[in-house]
Amino acid sequence: MNKSRRFLHMLRKNFRKKKARTLSFPEVSPVKGCILKCDLGVLLEHTGLYIGKGRIVSLNRHSRIRIENEESFFPPGTNPASNRIYAACYGRTGEVLSSSAIARRAGKKVNKETPYNVLFNNCHRFTAGCITGNFENEVVSFSQLEDVIFAHQEELRPKEPWWIRLKNFIMRTPAPEPADTFNWRPVKFK
Repeated sequence: MNKSRRFLHMLRKNFRKKKARTLSFPEVSPVKGCILKCDLGVLLEHTGLYIGKGRIVSLNRHSRIRIENEESFFPPGTNPASNRIYAACYGRTGEVLSSSAIARRAGKKVNKETPYNVLFNNCHRFTAGCITGNFENEVVSFSQLEDVIFAHQEELRPKEPWWIRLKNFIMRTPAPEPADTFNWRPVKFK
């Protein structure tokens, strides 16, 4: 599919799709390998990945994959004091979706350059690449990134402790149904 057809397909899909909810409370703590976003305006978002110790990896508009902190994560021209950073959480709960593989993939790409294009090769495509391991993906919009997160949320969900899994196995407790959605919750950095 060529770039213009891909872009038109993305636009049609975005206007038909129901987005994941963004909640204003309660706050969650970031977990290594979690997916973060910040709102830039009415229809724009910026995404990145938390790799621990207050560090966020994202692709910026200068074609660099950089480590940023919670203030520099917001692109120039936006006001970090009036905005918040949100983490993707499982279902309707506050369980932060994360994976050490995501943090590892993001860490390997730090200080590398990739041709940036706001429509075809942006932060959402980089974030989806870190989630799936495929950096040559078709993701070009935040809505498509949300689809990728939803498709992988069971893999990214924190595992229950071994003793609870053992108890459920012994008691033959059926596995719960997978969540039909996910949500965004504000992050509180320490």
